[in-house]
Amino acid sequence: MIKLIIWKRLNNKFIQKWLSFTPVFLVIIIFGSSQTYAFSMDSSNYQIEEDSINFMGEPSSSLHYKLNESGGEVGTGESTSSHYVLGAGFWGAAQSTISISGSSVINMGDISGTGFSSLTTNSGTWNVKTDNDTGYTLQWRAQNVNMVSGSDTLGPFVPTVGGTPNTWSGMPNTVSWWGGHLGKDSTTTDTAKWGTLDTYAGGKWLNVGTSDYSIVSRPSSTTTSGDNEVIYAGAEVGTNKIQPTGTYSVIVILTAIAL
Repeated sequence: MIKLIIWKRLNNKFIQKWLSFTPVFLVIIIFGSSQTYAFSMDSSNYQIEEDSINFMGEPSSSLHYKLNESGGEVGTGESTSSHYVLGAGFWGAAQSTISISGSSVINMGDISGTGFSSLTTNSGTWNVKTDNDTGYTLQWRAQNVNMVSGSDTLGPFVPTVGGTPNTWSGMPNTVSWWGGHLGKDSTTTDTAKWGTLDTYAGGKWLNVGTSDYSIVSRPSSTTTSGDNEVIYAGAEVGTNKIQPTGTYSVIVILTAIAL
């Protein structure tokens, strides 16, 4: 019998963005689960989210740095309480935040001899929240393409078309492999890309490589409750493959990035 474990390590990336047109000013006040936005100027045809009047400020750069600055504002900075967060000033208003939380370990179903790992316990859920108005992308990356138990390995799923999720098929009966799948119940799942079922035959799967791969992309901010993204891990041992007994594991890093 082989035991399979996926370890998940979470990364948060906090992105500060700036606007390339006229400097603007935005006050954001958060009350519990709702957000109230105050815009400096808008009409039926346009909306300037942030505006400020300063005596200086422009982008500067060299081969080694990039600086975006403004000067002359008063009363700037962040203020918080149990009921609100206030970002005062141009740069305070221009920040966006993102967070990710969720499962730390997926204990996959064991495989006795040959066959598939049961998908009953082979999933984890991660919650992503961002106030970035252009959304976020969620990426996965493995520290090693193989699941490892001592010197023994279980190789990566090989899709029919490289870099494209495929149904779980075509594995030679003399090998073993593992892969990942974005669940149909995820908030932002693309069923055309990942399939309509969370099964080996009905879902679409992909190897988890050592380079970042975007599994989720959302073009707008989330609700205050965030997006729940469900990720499955699957594995199979071929009928003519002798896979040594052991506990196989791999570290997968999930990174949420504000766009």
